Amino acid sequence: MLLSAPGQDAAEDGVTDGEVVAAAEALGEELATAKESSSEFAFTTTVMQCNEAIGDETGVDYGSVCGTDDCC
Repeated sequence: MLLSAPGQDAAEDGVTDGEVVAAAEALGEELATAKESSSEFAFTTTVMQCNEAIGDETGVDYGSVCGTDDCC
């Protein structure tokens, strides 16, 4: 599975790769909007909360995946 955490099969949960990608794209758009309208601190806090929620759901430390200084 393309976007599943190791040992997980999103298909078992009834979620397709396309749905995961669509949700990620929607989140990216929301974060882009938030970045434009929020202070740096508020935006960073939001991104950290998103990373934590993604990690809780997938078992992947999403914040460490990026590897660049400008992910957003």
